[in-house]
Amino acid sequence: MRSWAPVLLCSSVSTAALLRNVEIRTPERVPNGASNPVEHDFASFSLPFHFFPDYAGNKSHPNLFSRDIVNLFFEKTGAHPHIRVGGTSGDRTIYNASQTQSIVLSKEYDNGIPIEVTVGEVFFEGFDNFPGTPWTFQVNLANNKSNALENALTEAKIALSHIKENLVAFEIGNEPDLYPGDVRPSNYNTADYVKEWTHYANAISRHVLQGNPYGLDSWKLFQALTFVFKPDGFTTADAFKDGIDKTGHVKTVSQHQYAAGNQGWVRLQNSFMNHTAIAGNLTQYIPDMEATKAADPGIEFLLGETNSDYVNLGMNQVEGVFGSSLWLVDYLLYGMSLNISRFNLIQGTNFGYAGWVPVPYNGQDPQVRPPLYGQILVADVIGHHRDVQIAPVHLGRWDLSAYGVYQSGILSKYVVVNFDEWNSTTHYPRPSQRFEFHVPSGVHAAEAKRLTGPGASSTSDISWGGISWNWTADGRLGQHGAENAERLHIQGKKLLLEVPSTQAVVIDLLRKK
Repeated sequence: MRSWAPVLLCSSVSTAALLRNVEIRTPERVPNGASNPVEHDFASFSLPFHFFPDYAGNKSHPNLFSRDIVNLFFEKTGAHPHIRVGGTSGDRTIYNASQTQSIVLSKEYDNGIPIEVTVGEVFFEGFDNFPGTPWTFQVNLANNKSNALENALTEAKIALSHIKENLVAFEIGNEPDLYPGDVRPSNYNTADYVKEWTHYANAISRHVLQGNPYGLDSWKLFQALTFVFKPDGFTTADAFKDGIDKTGHVKTVSQHQYAAGNQGWVRLQNSFMNHTAIAGNLTQYIPDMEATKAADPGIEFLLGETNSDYVNLGMNQVEGVFGSSLWLVDYLLYGMSLNISRFNLIQGTNFGYAGWVPVPYNGQDPQVRPPLYGQILVADVIGHHRDVQIAPVHLGRWDLSAYGVYQSGILSKYVVVNFDEWNSTTHYPRPSQRFEFHVPSGVHAAEAKRLTGPGASSTSDISWGGISWNWTADGRLGQHGAENAERLHIQGKKLLLEVPSTQAVVIDLLRKK
């Protein structure tokens, strides 16, 4: 659309008047190639060990702001978001039974992550602050000291005593494809990892899970792999070939995905507000999903740690801005369409891509940040309906994205994202794209809600359907504004709608009951 900028400088006519309508059409009944039914906790969270006390608090000081945010997703979908506690800092964590503090962090950091972490009993009280939440808990595999397994078993036992029946899986280690030449010899390979992983899984099953009073499976309760860069020799297919599930421990397979880093080519428009880039980042996991299914169709494949950028700090031009909220909408919906079973979106008190800052930091109050709005929109797309499927509408455009949403096999919603980057400082008026939506029979009305912000680089004044959220002085999540659902005019089984640049829209198709 930017090619129209010279015209727009001397005209108040929207770009939609200069471009033909974009037609959005998908079958009334769920088509072949649509997703499987989507899990209602699809858009979930991952919390690093070193930030877990910030996000969760403890028994005496629970973080009610975080609890309210987690409960907001429960209210919107009927499912508690799944929280995975782990990450690089989890692979640097040692339990200290005599430590009275929740957590002690070294002064040395790497990419915002402490080099050394020790936790005490109080650390685990944080799990009690999110009633009903399903959890995945990572134990330290990177530790190569003589008491490494003993430390992992202790972590697992204490975590289980708090999580109880809400434990979904234990995860053993984090990103072992990065171990060679760091915490393991340079020739460390998948076979070595599988051997270590199986040893730990056997021990946790026998010494932690066996005979548990919570009704948990004592054997098949582990999340495997967690590869991030997948160098030669570290692939899902290699892990299964080397016997990762030979003993039957694997419940889920997780990989870690970040859309970009700090390379010179990383830009908000090119790397994030770009449907082609989003699709490319996710379709690379199709071979991993196929390898998992070939090994055991009952094992779920998920992205257990994911977000926009693996450089956690100093990328404010692309992280935590309104454009990244639009990125997240498309990223999650496209992931659904590929049948990735869940995304655990990693958070962090000072990580640029975090959806919320849970405690006062850097002279500012706790706050909701732009990426959370994209996740909230997707939660509303899923809603409470028991059978929701997603079908992408293939437009052949990098700057536009569209989906049909099906409930019990019937088209019920459209979602459209206009990725054309625009800011309040842009030297021409905000363009719009006009869409022509096909309306199936039986639909008597339609309503639209918009995800809006002042511009792609904005960090405030963002709303979804007229509503904004933020921290309040009493330490809770506050809601502001009034819900705004636009009533749309349907004419001849079509409706027209303009979507400005840097905006997303969800259209509900209403049928008489």
